[in-house]
Amino acid sequence: MTGRAIGTRLARAEAQSAAARARLSDSLVTLQRRATPRALAQDVAETLQARGIAAVNQAVETARRKPVAVGVVAAVVALFLARRQIFRVFSRRGTPIPSPQRGSQK
Repeated sequence: MTGRAIGTRLARAEAQSAAARARLSDSLVTLQRRATPRALAQDVAETLQARGIAAVNQAVETARRKPVAVGVVAAVVALFLARRQIFRVFSRRGTPIPSPQRGSQK
């Protein structure tokens, strides 16, 4: 190899090295911006919002396709959530149960 060819290869390698350093620097700046607590919280909020919207859309579509099944599930969930109140209504603790009178049998 001649001196000129070595110089050309060296210049090309230095240019590639400088470009790689610039890309690395840009990547580090981007990572530093994304690693701030505010940016992380915003990313999480956006992700949760998108997933929530997708879940609601899917639930609405399911309700349109299978309204009876969705109604049954909703009723079961409502009964489960109200189980204590329902139990109180039917148990009536503290109220005496009237006993049948013995002399009035026919």
